[in-house]
Amino acid sequence: MILAVLRVMVFGLVRDRGALAMAFLLPPLIFIIFAAILSGVSGDEMRLKVAIVDEVQSDRTETLVRAIDREPALRRHLLDRADEQSLRAAVLAGRADVGLIIREALSGDGERPPILVIADAGRSMTGPILSGHVQRLVALELPGVGMRRMVPVVEELSGGLSARQSAALDAGIQAMNESAGDGNQAEAEGGLVLIETLAGRGGSANVSYYAGAVAVMFLLFSAMQGAATLIEERNSGIIDRVAVGPAGTDVIVIAKFFFLTLQGLVQVTLIFLVAWLAYGVDVPGRFWPWFVTTLLAATAAAGLALVMASACTTKQQANTISSFLVLVASAIGGSMVPRFMMPPWLQEIGWFTPNAWAIEAYHGALWRDETIGQLLPAFWPLALAAIIGLLAALVLSRYRLRLG
Repeated sequence: MILAVLRVMVFGLVRDRGALAMAFLLPPLIFIIFAAILSGVSGDEMRLKVAIVDEVQSDRTETLVRAIDREPALRRHLLDRADEQSLRAAVLAGRADVGLIIREALSGDGERPPILVIADAGRSMTGPILSGHVQRLVALELPGVGMRRMVPVVEELSGGLSARQSAALDAGIQAMNESAGDGNQAEAEGGLVLIETLAGRGGSANVSYYAGAVAVMFLLFSAMQGAATLIEERNSGIIDRVAVGPAGTDVIVIAKFFFLTLQGLVQVTLIFLVAWLAYGVDVPGRFWPWFVTTLLAATAAAGLALVMASACTTKQQANTISSFLVLVASAIGGSMVPRFMMPPWLQEIGWFTPNAWAIEAYHGALWRDETIGQLLPAFWPLALAAIIGLLAALVLSRYRLRLG
């Protein structure tokens, strides 16, 4: 008897393709995504986008810039104008993950660090990562620079060097520079790099980021669950009775679209209310950019949920498919891990999810202080997803009615 029940359950699982996907396809797929992200963080796949401004343009600085261009873990972001203001704007806007300014000659004689690394507070870990790469490249390509910056420390500890000792030291440093690139691993220390972190509006950059990330993920979950009631109404005959009227099935689909949008507005408002009161995210000061972002994110979630529900035949199928899609979109769209930590190929795929655009819009509105006009590039994909989703849901609902 036990074997018979077991066989029935196995056959039921095999016939349910959605359950098969959730049980055997989703876990390895999520693992592949996170393995790609985490291996990228610890290896060369992370590939930070680096904006570079060389204010000195000497042979040594050009050698360092070429070394950065060849570094597999870094990729160059070209600026419209090679100045500090453009670099800071690119880093703050997220077009570059981190910036590097060579502001003094790499002779080792200056009092301040010749290299300035600029990172956004929302991606603060990029500063130390780039600093480590730069110091390693300087040690390989220009080993004498780090050594020369240690000379004042050595003189202070030893009570000063004689003329002969200073000459011998200079000759040794010159020899190191001439043999650069032969595997010399001298450490480039002595205040070579200074890291500066850019601050946005009030509150934590990470809190404002994850408020948007969590908001859009749960927008999708709740919209998918709410849209699934469309299947129940279709199977119970409610849609057939409403379809007799002049509006047909369109009135139900449109009504659900408005309901899911309003539900999403309330849901996201509660999340950001906590972010404002508990963590100081300046939602009131940026109300209109935040409101437009929330409205478009809610409509996009509603449209995508309705087209999914219109395409499914049973509520169980809809719940299975929606969970699959939302989890995958959230993983690659940045709701679980910031996208700058992902390999470049995974970042490009993430732009096909509503999560990436909504997170970008929230972060721009609440942290980078962008206006509604500046947020339009992130608004258009969300609006397009809402419109296409609603139109597709209307067409599929009419098609289902004719089949019935």
